[in-house]
Amino acid sequence: MAHPEFTPEHLRHLYEGEPDDDLIEGLEPDQLVVEMDRHLPRRHFSAAVLTGFWALRLFVLLVSAAVVFVFVNGLARASH
Repeated sequence: MAHPEFTPEHLRHLYEGEPDDDLIEGLEPDQLVVEMDRHLPRRHFSAAVLTGFWALRLFVLLVSAAVVFVFVNGLARASH
């Protein structure tokens, strides 16, 4: 069973989220299995978005380190 090319309707559902329930219910069981097994390509982000993601990762690491430090420091002070 060959996959048809993506139509504008398919692309709209890819970018806007999950398709409507009536669209899913309209598929035959074998069509649903084929569509659920299809892998989507990686999303390509702009340099600004990638920089933002790296900044967010760094922020999460720094906040996590601060939480661990405060927790360990609190344990050390409680034992004295």
